[in-house]
Amino acid sequence: MIRSFFARIGHLISAFVQNPLKVFVGCLIFVFLALLIDGNLLRLWRLNRDSQEISRRIAALSAQSKDLDQKIVRAHDPSFIELQAREKLDLASEGDLVFIFSDDD
Repeated sequence: MIRSFFARIGHLISAFVQNPLKVFVGCLIFVFLALLIDGNLLRLWRLNRDSQEISRRIAALSAQSKDLDQKIVRAHDPSFIELQAREKLDLASEGDLVFIFSDDD
C-alpha cells in the first residue's frame, strides 16, 4: 500500500520533470510563494506605494512653494500693499467717496 503510493508519487514527479515548461512554471510559483511568505514582496509593494505618495506630496509642496514665492514678490509692490490696506483694513485714499450706513432699521 505505502510502496504503491510512493511509486505513484515517483511516477508523477518523473513525468513532471520531463517537461521543461512545467519545471519553469513550478520554479516561478515556488519563488513567488517564497517571496510572499518571507514578506519581501509585500514590503517592496509598500515601499513603492510610499514612494509614489511622497512624490505626490513633493510635487504639491513645490507648487505651493512657487505660489508663496510669487506672493512674496507681489508683496513688495506698493500698489499691492495699497490694495491690501484698502481691502483688509477698510482704508481709503484722498478723493475716495466713502459711504457710511447706519444700523437703524
